[in-house]
Amino acid sequence: MSADPGTAAEPRRSDAAAEAAERRARRRLASLAVALAFLLAFLWELLGAVSNLLAWLGFAAVVHSSLSAFAWVVLAAGIAVPVLTYGATVWLGRRQAPGRLALMLLVAFCASQALTLTVLAVFQRGIGVR
Repeated sequence: MSADPGTAAEPRRSDAAAEAAERRARRRLASLAVALAFLLAFLWELLGAVSNLLAWLGFAAVVHSSLSAFAWVVLAAGIAVPVLTYGATVWLGRRQAPGRLALMLLVAFCASQALTLTVLAVFQRGIGVR
């Protein structure tokens, strides 16, 4: 009257597989929450870059001029920096734990802010603002 050894092990495997699937789902959800939280910060930076572009277009219109090619390149770089850094970091961190992804996104946000400030300084230097 012994039980079949295969039937006793079968429920344990399915329980372990279900627990593993649940852990993966929770981890994916946590990673998604981290990515979305940092998306807000990067979108705020992108809003600043777009507002810079619109403001300088307005200033140029007031003086009946247009932006130089240099200004367009620098302002476009200001828009591209947050988009590219966020996209690259999410892509590189897609298989990382949520904590590691958060750290990667924090470093990327700091680097993006530094690049944005550099772009702004180059723009102001290039058009003669001190």
